[in-house]
Amino acid sequence: MNGSQAGAAALAAWLSCCNQSGVQPEPPEGSRAVQAAVLGVLSLLVLCGVLFLGGGLLLRAQGLTALLAHERRASREAESGGASSSDEDS
Repeated sequence: MNGSQAGAAALAAWLSCCNQSGVQPEPPEGSRAVQAAVLGVLSLLVLCGVLFLGGGLLLRAQGLTALLAHERRASREAESGGASSSDEDS
């Protein structure tokens, strides 16, 4: 007996014990459709959140690498001093 069968048996035993009318209530038909719709909406929200946050992190990382490249370029120009500026004039 798997878990779903055990759960169904326990539910049936509880209903037969505690339900004094003797009528077994039927689960609503739309519950599966509602669960599927909620699951779909939540999945889309998670997907959009991951894309939004991932895109923001990617843009931030690109900005940091551009800043680092700019600083490296500036430090190379400072190290070379005036030698590179005289070479560019000729």
